[in-house]
Order: sequence, then C-alpha cells, then structure tokens
Amino acid sequence: MKDDVVKHIGVVSRINGNHMQVKITQTTSCSSCSIKSHCTSAESKEHLIDVYDKEAAQYHVGDEVWIIGSTSMSRKAVWYGYLFPLLILMALIIGLSSWWGKDYELSIALYSLGCVIIYYLLLYFFGREKMKKTFNFTISKTN
Repeated sequence: MKDDVVKHIGVVSRINGNHMQVKITQTTSCSSCSIKSHCTSAESKEHLIDVYDKEAAQYHVGDEVWIIGSTSMSRKAVWYGYLFPLLILMALIIGLSSWWGKDYELSIALYSLGCVIIYYLLLYFFGREKMKKTFNFTISKTN
C-alpha cells in the first residue's frame, strides 16, 4: 500500500551542493491537513526544511517547489520525539518506585528525567545522520 503524502509549497532559500534549504510558509490549508496535530508548522509562520537531492543543480534560489513527505515519516517522528521518551519515563518511574519505594520520589523523578535527557542527547549526537536518511523530503517543481 502506497503511503499518503504531505505536500507543502516552498521557496528555495539556499543551495549548497546536494543540500538545499526550502522555506515553507504556513497557510490556512493546514487546518484541513490530516496530520496537523503532529506537525510543528502550526506553531510558526515560516520553517526551513533541509532537502538533500542529487539533482539540486537544476534548482535556483527563489524557485517555487513542492516539498513532499510521507505520513509514515510523521508517525516515526512522533515515536522518536514523544512516545519513546514517554515510555522511558514511565517505565523508570514505575520500575524505580517499586524497587526503591515511595520514600525516594524526588530521586526517582530526577533520575527518570535525567534518563530522558540522555535519550535526547544520544539521539542528537548519534542519531542525526540516521535521521537525515529516515526523514528525507523530496522536492519537485511547481510548474
């Protein structure tokens, strides 16, 4: 089954080799989008999207393009950004509470939050390259 796609119109703002940055602007069509609750574009008016494309030379700064992503990418982003950390936090709070007891609630909370921070740091330092490959947007001309 083919993934549904999410498309936004954007403008190429910078090109450096195979790397392009495309600026997208929030429009009122976001209110009818099926993944609006998982998208951060509702929080701001303009966003820069990194796109890696072998054919970046055919685009120029100022070109209007379509940014295309799949809805499966948005589901993965929700898992990595919100659900995995929540599961880590809850598992540590429940596990440490049953092991250490209720006398150490502050220690349990701080330890659990510290582990979630470590998760985000590991994701940032060791998962960035994998994320670039996993969350790869494609572009096409609007002609």
